[in-house]
Amino acid sequence: MNVNTWGVTYFMTTDPNFTTWSDLEGKTVYIPLQSSPPDALTQYFMSEAGLTVGENVQVVYASTAEVAALLASGEAEYATLIEPQVTSAMVQNENVRRALSFETEWQRSTGTDTMIPNAGFGTTQTFLDENPELAAQFQAAYEESVQWVLDHPAEAAALAEEYLGMKAAIVEAAIPNMGLTFKSAQDAKEELDTFYNLLYNFEPSMIGGKLPDEGLFYAG
Repeated sequence: MNVNTWGVTYFMTTDPNFTTWSDLEGKTVYIPLQSSPPDALTQYFMSEAGLTVGENVQVVYASTAEVAALLASGEAEYATLIEPQVTSAMVQNENVRRALSFETEWQRSTGTDTMIPNAGFGTTQTFLDENPELAAQFQAAYEESVQWVLDHPAEAAALAEEYLGMKAAIVEAAIPNMGLTFKSAQDAKEELDTFYNLLYNFEPSMIGGKLPDEGLFYAG
């Protein structure tokens, strides 16, 4: 239906000498959200640098909160992380830094100035067929909500603390870096096609073994 979160992913480290993916040879990388865009892109960028998971670089999966905690405590030296946990880890440990922006790496790799589609909402064709008006209302309301968060970061952060158990101060500080931009699936199609083609050419099984057809993109 839409993409509402773009980029928002960073490669984090406490290693002052780390500069590029090839520096990870022989290292262990912590990654949250197995099989998610951050995971897939981490693997893709490491592969570009000549690294093979399980051979000359190791990967450990954990929850987003666990990866942030391991990084903040110093137990993890290299990690992929998303906002707002990026901000949280940096607040807790002054040695944690954003070493690589996935947005910059994406643009370098694809030769485009597009953004990385990171998260959005989807539904089933059956639901759309049975509830076309509700789907359209949801799409419009969600677009308004994304803009409201951007316009009212303090209020949004307070809600995140109340309902999601996240610290309001951290969320408020992170919102400008959280990649919140609403695009309908149709408007985001160019970026989505680029992303799916990249993953398909790297490892087809990551997107079910084939490229999606036009039916994937909500046109309500």
